[in-house]
Amino acid sequence: MKEEISHFHSIEALQLHLGNSLKELKEKSEEYSEIIGEKIRFENTTNDSTEISELKEKLEGVSDSKKKKTVKRRDQTTNWHDLGPISFYDGIGTKGELEIYFKALEKTKTEIEKIEKIKNSIDNLISKGIKRELGCIALLNQDLTLQICFVKTGKPKSKFAYKSSFIIPSEIIHEIKI
Repeated sequence: MKEEISHFHSIEALQLHLGNSLKELKEKSEEYSEIIGEKIRFENTTNDSTEISELKEKLEGVSDSKKKKTVKRRDQTTNWHDLGPISFYDGIGTKGELEIYFKALEKTKTEIEKIEKIKNSIDNLISKGIKRELGCIALLNQDLTLQICFVKTGKPKSKFAYKSSFIIPSEIIHEIKI
């Protein structure tokens, strides 16, 4: 995730932006879950059941935050190799691919939780009396903390508009008699 400063004309615009981010993250989470399910079903019909049972344990560990801490990660030390800024899976098959999807799903769910907390905090600010029309500048850090600075002018400048009416005389039709 890239740190980026965003300007909002109102707190409502910030809330809308956070809502859209949540929607995108939830769609990504559902997509990863579907891919993981398809891969596990495919592997279940073609491969060894012990590997599938290990992957199912990991899947259950992702869905329950208390079990997530107790998942054993012994396979990662033997199958993953670090080469500085990259690491690769030593093996061909869907097990390494599934581990990447599990990590991505776990990261996405963490992002969803943190952005929901940010959105709830902003809702709490509004309930405590912050005006919705107040403009702000926001920075969403890589650790998913939001820094907000309120600014005076929250409303966008009005665009130039010109209204005029004019009359066009209609054609006079002359009757020709023959």
